[in-house]
Amino acid sequence: MMSETPDPQIARAISLETLGVTDISYLKVRHARTYNGLEECRALRFLILVGCSTSMLPPLDTHRSLVQLGVSDSDVRTVDGIEVAQGLHTVDLPRNFIEDLSPLLGCPQLQSLDVRGNPLSDATYRDALPELRRRGVNLVVPAIQERDLMLRMRSIGFPYSYYQMGDSHRLSRPGLSLTDMPEADHIKIGPDELSRMVTDDHEALAGIFERKDLVPTLANP
Repeated sequence: MMSETPDPQIARAISLETLGVTDISYLKVRHARTYNGLEECRALRFLILVGCSTSMLPPLDTHRSLVQLGVSDSDVRTVDGIEVAQGLHTVDLPRNFIEDLSPLLGCPQLQSLDVRGNPLSDATYRDALPELRRRGVNLVVPAIQERDLMLRMRSIGFPYSYYQMGDSHRLSRPGLSLTDMPEADHIKIGPDELSRMVTDDHEALAGIFERKDLVPTLANP
């Protein structure tokens, strides 16, 4: 049976590598809409996916040697199946739509986890995160206020991500349904002002990404 046509962005990322497809150990892909073609990269140890339109992590049955997985600014909603890659020590999943982190308890080598900007469930805060901390995993997670703002926005039709970077907070649009560049133009806005918009000014919230004055610059990081 012939394999499905590779996603164009995965094919492009593979074409930039100097090794044969079965020997590639590091791959970075932007803006993929499927994972077709990724299964050919059987030697992967480091996989970075940015701004993808996929609701699940890539199937890891053919990537059991992964030690680092990053999926950012994407439409990922579940991490089911991640425990297949038993050697994972670094998992970066910022700015997605993940709620349940319990599958990560099946990754015995996990050392570092970044899930900022995800609307984590109460059960994850209550059970999964304390257990990961007990194991010594270095965690970067959303504060409850950030999580609650994401849930409130989602309830009124704004599937945005909200997270802290340094001393400020940022608003972004994960996945490819609202923007072609979800990793770019993250808006700088404080939680009080965002909460006001969520409560009283939905029109301003809908147009906030047109506010270029709120996009961080080198002079105003």
